[in-house]
Amino acid sequence: MNDRRMCGGFLKIASAGLTAAAIFLVLLTGTPVPAASAQEDSSSEFASQPLSRDVAIEYALSHNRLLKSSRQDVNASGEKVKESRADFFPRIDSEYSFTQLQNQPFAMFDSIKAFTGYNSTNHWEFELKQPLFTGFNLTAQLNISKMDLKISEYRYAEVRLNVIQEVQRAFWRAILGEKLLKVAKDNVHSLEVQRQNAEANYKQGVVAQNDVLKADVALSHAKLQERTAAKQLVIYFANLNQLLDLGTETKLKLSQGDVKPRGLPDQEELYVLAEQRRPEISAIKTAIQQAEEGVRAARSRYYPQVSAFVDYHREGEGFFAEKNAYYNVDNTAVGLKVDLNLFEGGKTNAAMKEWQYRKVGLDERYRNLRQQVLVQVEDAFEQLKVARANIETAYTALTQAEENERMTTIQYKEQMVIFLEVLNAQVFVSQSRVDYYEALYGYQIAKADLERATGGPVPEAGE
Repeated sequence: MNDRRMCGGFLKIASAGLTAAAIFLVLLTGTPVPAASAQEDSSSEFASQPLSRDVAIEYALSHNRLLKSSRQDVNASGEKVKESRADFFPRIDSEYSFTQLQNQPFAMFDSIKAFTGYNSTNHWEFELKQPLFTGFNLTAQLNISKMDLKISEYRYAEVRLNVIQEVQRAFWRAILGEKLLKVAKDNVHSLEVQRQNAEANYKQGVVAQNDVLKADVALSHAKLQERTAAKQLVIYFANLNQLLDLGTETKLKLSQGDVKPRGLPDQEELYVLAEQRRPEISAIKTAIQQAEEGVRAARSRYYPQVSAFVDYHREGEGFFAEKNAYYNVDNTAVGLKVDLNLFEGGKTNAAMKEWQYRKVGLDERYRNLRQQVLVQVEDAFEQLKVARANIETAYTALTQAEENERMTTIQYKEQMVIFLEVLNAQVFVSQSRVDYYEALYGYQIAKADLERATGGPVPEAGE
């Protein structure tokens, strides 16, 4: 009893010591000691409640690696804008040089030798330079950098759309995989019952042995399908976890919500939405404007470059050039500087043509992209129509297959049909359920593809 009390007291002291150490570490570093990794936190969060499609998308947009990488490209382009804007402000440069001569410099005046400088000289110089006119080059460069920022934002939006599409496809495929695995397990269970019935009837001499063999073959095939469905389900969830930046060991529970098909949207409205919302189109339009600014920047070399400057320098003995017995220790100069290129072998003209050719190429790409987008919208819309029609067809087929199985089972008990008919009826039910689930969730996948093609959520009929 005393040993237990001593052990309990020791554990309390150790626990208190660890708590105090953790608090001290937080105060020392300003960083809390994590109790678990972010993936463990998210795993416990998703384990406690089912994950819906909307929550999965929201989580992916916050944690997906490709999206984070694309955001850094936007940040880098933003810094490029700041860099271009800084060229409008004055620039201050400094320079220090030290010169050591072998012989002290001198000059001869009527055969008299007079020294004119030191063997060692320290030189300091500071220059402030302010551009006054650059032929609109600085303005063009700033506009180009701003358009680079816009293009990077459009590319980020494109990656975002891709992530949303991939998450939706992975989400619905995972749910479809769960349904198909359940169908496969139910099929195995039903065939096991059929196999037991066939064996019992065989032992009673009611049926031939080949009915048992047929049941064995059907059961083996069903077990193969069950293993394949289980393997595919693991792959589907691994893909979903990767998109959510979760560990492969994370177990997710999915909530499908309402999957009832809605009315089809207007196709012409989809075309208009795609042209307005697709970031690829906006990006190439901005790139065309950027090429026009590039022509303007290249043309600036034909103009004189005017800048004002203030120069201060000092030279003399000592590191700080504090003394000079031969001329001024320091001096200041103020002036204007004009640079005008007279000949450079056609470089400016070639630079202008380079941007002009780029613009023509971008114009062609824009026309081709518009056609591609319209084709993508049409293709996705047709896929949605087919998927919606397949749901009704598959549901009807499933209803008929279930009724056929019920009637065949009754007929077999009355010895009106052979055992193979029972097995075939069971296979028809299983395949019809697979077709129905594939059509039901294929519709959701087709809808996700249509949203990607139009650049956002799709309005449904009646909205």
